[in-house]
Amino acid sequence: LAQAICGSSRFWTKTHCLGICQRSERIEFSRVFSDSLSAMSVEKRVDPDDGAAYTFEELSAFYKGKYKKNEIKAYWEDTCKPAKGKKGAKAKAKGKAKAEPKAKAKAEPKAKAKAKAKAEAAPKSLGKPATEGQNRSSAPVNISALTKISKDDLGLLPQPSKPRFKTALVGAYVRSQPYGGSDKSSNGHRYDSIPFANGMIMAGMSCQLINYVHDE
Repeated sequence: LAQAICGSSRFWTKTHCLGICQRSERIEFSRVFSDSLSAMSVEKRVDPDDGAAYTFEELSAFYKGKYKKNEIKAYWEDTCKPAKGKKGAKAKAKGKAKAEPKAKAKAEPKAKAKAKAKAEAAPKSLGKPATEGQNRSSAPVNISALTKISKDDLGLLPQPSKPRFKTALVGAYVRSQPYGGSDKSSNGHRYDSIPFANGMIMAGMSCQLINYVHDE
């Protein structure tokens, strides 16, 4: 071996030859290990957790911090099966999900909290519309000092107990015309007043129907 490496074995002892052999073995092991890692980086295997195929690098990046390196490697070799073909859109790298900006990750809880607050603010049960002769505009704001000209609030939904905003829809009443004008129904409201007010109520706001009285 000494002669093959250096051209002569004249001054080489057994110890020198043993050292060269050990070094040769280390070089060979390093080469094999490197080839093994290279193969793993190209090869894709199916993760049973979601059924998608990943390279060893992608799998390691995803599970980093959750499991030790040797555990991930054992999971790759023993549990993950070689991918037979392309998984298409389903086989997206898990590393990509981890590489998303932190700002996006922070924005998601805020968006969920905002959606939850909006859902809580909206009325859970709208209730039944008002029947003939029923008034739904006396609350939440006290309007008892105002003159009520309309007969009832037929079709109006119940006002929210905790409205996001308090609004009112003011209607004009023409005293010289039947029912207060040609645009009014028999109860004194415009034909579109109830649908407008119900839209506000369904959005979590209160909407009281009041009349404009010029004398007041």
